[in-house]
Amino acid sequence: MKQAAFYLTFFIGAIALGSCKKSLNVEVTKQNVNVLVVEGFINTIDSTKITLSRTVIIANKIAANPELNAQVTLENATGTVATLQHLGKGVYATQSLILDNTKQYRVRIKTSNGKTYLSDLTNAKVTQPIDDVGYDATNAGISIYANTHDATNNSRYYLYNYEETWEFRTKFISAYRTNGSAIIPRTKAEYIDHCFGFQASNNIIVNSTAALVKDVAFKAPIATVASTSEKLGIKYSILVTQIALTKEAYAFWDNMRKNTEGLGSIFDAQPSEISGNIHNVADAAEPVIGYISAGTKQSKRIFIKNADLPSSYKFEYPYDCKLDSSYLFFPPKGKLTVATMVVPLTSPYLAADAIWSEEPIPAIIGYQYSGRPCLDCTIRGRVQQPSFWQ
Repeated sequence: MKQAAFYLTFFIGAIALGSCKKSLNVEVTKQNVNVLVVEGFINTIDSTKITLSRTVIIANKIAANPELNAQVTLENATGTVATLQHLGKGVYATQSLILDNTKQYRVRIKTSNGKTYLSDLTNAKVTQPIDDVGYDATNAGISIYANTHDATNNSRYYLYNYEETWEFRTKFISAYRTNGSAIIPRTKAEYIDHCFGFQASNNIIVNSTAALVKDVAFKAPIATVASTSEKLGIKYSILVTQIALTKEAYAFWDNMRKNTEGLGSIFDAQPSEISGNIHNVADAAEPVIGYISAGTKQSKRIFIKNADLPSSYKFEYPYDCKLDSSYLFFPPKGKLTVATMVVPLTSPYLAADAIWSEEPIPAIIGYQYSGRPCLDCTIRGRVQQPSFWQ
């Protein structure tokens, strides 16, 4: 690409895995605004999902620009294998398929403006199981790694992705809620102090054993978690996904990794051209962002309890929290009323616990309160326990 005057944001992280999005910025010319972005992975033993979008100028503050109403088909060298259905928001998918791993596959895309795009035919790579996922603990935190091997020496190039889940609690417990006109006790089902957080990987993780005699990936680095992270406060889990790549796909992702790591963030502009394997059939010069791979993938999950980590690990709550007091009537000097602080449904505060009088008869005279992030875990998590949690 030529020297850029504009920076465009696009989602490209799941092009090989189809399971998460890694936001990247690519330097392009003004004429390259609205570049087609193709994300996806041809899964030969499950559903194939392809996401289509267009690049947008950061200054316009548009988070996403999905490509709608396209016709997307999955092909092998002899013809169409399946048609992908539009699920909305630029996401196209098949039902679960079982495909022949000895064949090559590609994706054909016809956009609503009549243009047709093809990915190159690519070999289906069968990914070997992950032997194990483990971690090393240091004073700074834990370093998570994956071990795998291929006795046939046919894999050699690997791309990794992960999904983190962790159990956490709020700094304080909100025993009361507002109905818009008064403060009432929460039922057991209404408590919001215990949640599960989720985060997908947002960096590019590749590994190659091409320089080794045996195709053995030992302690391939996956992720790090700081010893002060809230993720390690109760129980933490990570699901690592591995996919074997062709040499060409590995070169694409390794180039992407070098570009982003060299700048220190995957949100920075890319300094070099990133060439994928998707092309406009009528205009080879048109830039298209993405790389389509095919084959199978393997996943493995581990759980890490806080009790299994060094006792020196002390997590830091991500918000500065303190309790203050509000009163129903005649608040002390400098204090505010309950009606002002915690009754409005739009209030940034929640009631924590009641303040009781001692004489002449015990009664609620006010409520302690704090900011929502200190009392409401649903701001950054879900109260529902994941089905896989143990």
